[in-house]
This record gives sequence, C-alpha cells and structure tokens, in this order.
Amino acid sequence: MRGAARFPFAHGEREEKPIVEEESPLKTEVTKGDGHQVTLKVEAGPEDMEEILERTYKDLSSKVKVAGFRKGKVPRAVIDSHLGADYVRAEAIKGGMPTLYVMGIIDSGISPVSDPEINILDLTDDGGVVFEAKVDVRPEIEVKDYFGLEVDRPDTEVTEEDMKEALTEARDRFATLEVVEGRPVEKGDFVLFDYKVFTDGVPLEGSSGSDRMTEVGSGDFLQGFDEQLVGTRKGDIVDVVIDFPPDYGEPTLAGKPATFRTMVKEIKRKVLPELDDDLAKEVSSYDTLDEFKEHLKSRIANVKLAMGERSIKDQVVKALIDKTYIDLPDSMIEHQVELEIEDLAGELAERGITLEQYLDAMKGSRHQLEKAVRERVTEGLKAELVVDAVARAEDVDVSDEEVELYIRANAAQAGGDPDAILEDVQARGRIHAIKANLRLNKAVELLAENAVFKGGGSAGEFLKEAAEEGAEEADTEVEVEASKESEPLEGEIVEVTAEDAEEESAEAVNGETVTEEDATEDGPEVT
Repeated sequence: MRGAARFPFAHGEREEKPIVEEESPLKTEVTKGDGHQVTLKVEAGPEDMEEILERTYKDLSSKVKVAGFRKGKVPRAVIDSHLGADYVRAEAIKGGMPTLYVMGIIDSGISPVSDPEINILDLTDDGGVVFEAKVDVRPEIEVKDYFGLEVDRPDTEVTEEDMKEALTEARDRFATLEVVEGRPVEKGDFVLFDYKVFTDGVPLEGSSGSDRMTEVGSGDFLQGFDEQLVGTRKGDIVDVVIDFPPDYGEPTLAGKPATFRTMVKEIKRKVLPELDDDLAKEVSSYDTLDEFKEHLKSRIANVKLAMGERSIKDQVVKALIDKTYIDLPDSMIEHQVELEIEDLAGELAERGITLEQYLDAMKGSRHQLEKAVRERVTEGLKAELVVDAVARAEDVDVSDEEVELYIRANAAQAGGDPDAILEDVQARGRIHAIKANLRLNKAVELLAENAVFKGGGSAGEFLKEAAEEGAEEADTEVEVEASKESEPLEGEIVEVTAEDAEEESAEAVNGETVTEEDATEDGPEVT
C-alpha cells in the first residue's frame, strides 16, 4: 500500500485477545459510570468454569505430593480430600479470572483501555461465580464534515538545487582518494589512523585499532571524534576526548568519557570524477549524461510526489483532529506510555543497558522521558480515534484476502519467503492487528482522496497522478534492470597516491581499494 500510515495504537495492535470459538452461556451487563468508566458485571455458570477447573486440578496434580501417587497423576477426589474443594475452587477462580474477564469483554462488546478493578460478588452453589470489573473504555468519537478537508498543495517541482545534489551524490559514489602532502587535516579529508583507548588515564585492554579511516565531518567513527583531527598533520599523536554514545554496544562504556590516543598515519582528499558521459555510463545504464539527468529528474519528481502524498495524508488527519472534540481517558494515555517505555527498556536490555543507565547517559530523567512519550502517544491516540470513527461511518472493511496479499507483497519486497512469513504471522496471532491497521489506512486514503487544496484543486487528482507515476516508474525500473548485463550496484572510492595523480592514465592506481563501507564504519572495535 503506497504511502500507507502505520497506527501503532490500532485496536488489537498491542495485545491479541483470546477468541472464544463456541457461544458461551456467560451473562454480562454493562453499567455506565463517571467519565469513561463502565462497570461490567459477569455471571459465569458451572459450564464456564469447567475447563478452568480442569486446568486447575491438572496444575495442582503436578505440584501436590501425595503418597502412592506420582506427580501429575493425583485424582481430583484425592486433591479435594487433601486441599479441600473450596481451596481448589478459589485457585480456579484466581487463575481463571483473566479468561473470564476476556470472555465478558467479548460477550459485552466493550473496548477497555485500562486495567480492570475486579471484585467478586458471589460464589454460587452450583459452582459458578459472579464478579464485576470497573474499567475505562475507548471513547466514542463523532466526526463531522470529514470530506472536503483543506490541505496545502505539496511542492513537487524539481529544482536546480535538487539536480545539483543528486549529481554530486552520483559523482561522490565514484570518487577517488588522493594522498595529501604538506598540509594539515581539513574538513572533508579522509584520515588513516591508529588509536588506543584510555579511561581514567588507564589503557582499556583490547580497545585499540589500526589502519582505521574516517571522513572528517561525517561523524562515521564516533560522534565528535573526527572534528578534533582538524589541524593535525601526518605523524602527529593527539589525545581525542569523546563521550561514548548512550546506546554503545559495550554497557560499561556507554555514555562514559574516554581518551583516544590517536596517531595520524595519512591524509587523503576526495577527488570527484568529471560530470560527463563516461560517468553516466559508470553509474547507470544510460549512455549519455543528458539521458542520465532526465532519469534523475524523473526519480526526484517521483520521490517528491510520494512525499506529497504522505504530506496530504498527514494533513487530513491533523485537520480532522483539530476540528473534532476528543476526550481521552488519562488511563488510556498512561497505559500506552507504560507500554512504550517497556518497549524501550526491552530494546536497551538486548544491548545490555538498563533504562537508568540510558537516562544517565542522556542526562535526562524518567519524568522527562515520560513527558516526551506522553506527547507522542497522545497525538497517536487522537489520530487513531478520529480515523477509526471515519472508518465506522463509511463502513470501511478489510477482507482476509487483502490481508494475505499485503503480507505476501511485503514479504516479497523484503526478500523473504511469503508462505513462511504468512504462516509465522498467523501463528503469532498478528492477522487481526494487521487487518486493523490496514482498515485505518484505508480510511486515511478515503479522507485524502476527498480533500481539497487551499486555493482550489482536488487532492484526489494529485494522489491519482502520484499513483500512476509510481506505477510507471516501477515498470521503467523493471525494464532497465532487464536491460542491464553487468553493472556495479555500488560505487567505489578508490585510493590513489599523489604520484599516481600526476600521471595522465586513470588506470595508474597504487594502494588498496577503499569502499564506502570501509570509510563509514560504525565505530571503534572495543571489547
């Protein structure tokens, strides 16, 4: 889906609810309370409790020690005689309450947005249970006049500056490195260096490197490192003081200051190739520079069209939020904030960093983090609610076939096995989440197609043009790829010495080949 938005808080995106296959005799009643709170009363009969009781007995059978019986083989009657039927029933209710609560949610049709406050009201003589759950529910949003929203017309003109930047990038891909003599390091130079890391004046064991290269001004080694090499000369040994990034791979160094004793071994400058037909042949499938320029112009125009499409969709959602009364429950916001921070903590933990270490390194507080997350979460929830209201009003739906096509298309685009990925998505119960997200994206597209530009003009016509241009570009790319025989996918930065540079032959190359990947490594190897 071109230009599709992702709604991280779409209903069902965060957590999948168990699906009750058979109709349950469960009885539910919903009473409206203050604000967004409702009280859900649930009456679960012995039929609803039977499976839960069976699981409880099975669990207790594997735990209880009874002479003459192996664990897991203790009969129900024996468990009752040893622990008491009332104890077993209490354990069943405690362990089965989440299941009963979800069954009550499904039966009643409410959409909770907070954790419930559950109170048991009665244990019936026939083995059933009656309880109530007080919970905040998803607010019902009413949207009006959502077609004809006014948006700014995107700027899609390809400027001379756009072309200049694209051509410079193309030349940069096939630049050469030429050794520099007789001057200090300048911004834009490439520096070959050795280093050893010190912390608190003590060498860090295993933390050194040789023949590393960095482009001064790029920050490709460690942020703040390369700028301190400006003014140094070949043979100089300098102490470069930097702070390791907060999310650095080695937890003991993350966010900490360190001194890199650095020896400058060689200084090189980048030499760009001439902008001519030869370059066009080298960087593309085109024979002349003019043809290549036309291709670049078309690509830039399509990129701007895609950006314009995204801008229109963002604008219609923002415009609808601005004109709609939205009363978000605090519990809904806080619940999502907690989930976001839990996700962040989990990602950091995978790198061996605690949330507290991260905040210390960032010189921030938990309060500041929560505030930033809360602002983002609030906007996301508002967007989801208004778009969902449009989807309901317009009966927007997504079929199972559309979901499968979407998954397969994305799998193929990522180079994966569509069948395997579809099976994995189904196994993890993510179909509902994807369907919910696609439904919201459809509603956004509907809003965008019916929007108008300030000053006149249809946004729908713009989007139609963007879609047609995108399809045409895709077809062109397929044709170009099919016509290629053996062309470089990526350019190279080739190192040449100063002596070589004086020779007329472009083939006179001394030294090793340094690729873009070598010149932009993530950082020092510190173990």
